Amino acid sequence: MSIADGLKIAFDVHLSGDLERAEEFYRVILRASPGHPMAATLLGLIRSQRTMVRQSKHKTLALLRGRGFRPATVIDVGAQTGTPPLYEVFPDAHHVLIEPVAENEPALQRLCADLRSAEYRIAAVAWQGGTSRLAVSDDRLYSSVVAADHRVEPDHALRSLREVPAVSLDGLCAERGYARPLLVKIDVDGLELEVLAGAATLMEPGSVFVIEATLVGEDARLARIIDAMAPYGFRVWDIVDPLYRPEDERMWQVDLVMVHRDGPYAAL
Repeated sequence: MSIADGLKIAFDVHLSGDLERAEEFYRVILRASPGHPMAATLLGLIRSQRTMVRQSKHKTLALLRGRGFRPATVIDVGAQTGTPPLYEVFPDAHHVLIEPVAENEPALQRLCADLRSAEYRIAAVAWQGGTSRLAVSDDRLYSSVVAADHRVEPDHALRSLREVPAVSLDGLCAERGYARPLLVKIDVDGLELEVLAGAATLMEPGSVFVIEATLVGEDARLARIIDAMAPYGFRVWDIVDPLYRPEDERMWQVDLVMVHRDGPYAAL
């Protein structure tokens, strides 16, 4: 088995919530390839998850559920092979799984078969419908939309480029007529602001957003995401799932949990 195949298996086990087995897989990979950056990063995430249970999507969503939040529809933008906290906390909601990497379709099919109510779509999410150019990592764990006029950088050189269908959340919700209230999770490796630009009709007081945001680097997006949501009345309710850079232990990524200031779940 190649290291890439082993990492994919380990990542799927990690997503299932079995941290013990996932840690074993990551350690096997690190023994075979010392310093492997992805295995080291995900092993660090497991340590954070164990010691900081409060700072997890599962915990904060459970707290919102305790405050009365019952989403009728959960939209998972950048679903990859699934986001277990969404199903575990809200099993009775209708789950919409949106993922641009076609190789993840079998996993999404299995999830939809297991969930009470679910559908999936193989597409990128953008500010408007059409097509998008997608850069996909060799291990299929990561993908990012590349602008049509954007020069492919060296870090993208080892990724495959493909054209994929694109949808906007406004267009998708208008087409499908999803019941409210909504929970929207966005994890798109850098295009969060573009996704939000096409989601104006979802910015309702009853909605809750969970958005991945980076804190460092030229493309740091945490402050920009907060600023983009502010005109719609949304503010940060919690910050969860911190991820630290393995080389210097600096926090570089979190998930922002955002609620409407006039919504029923806002902190008093």
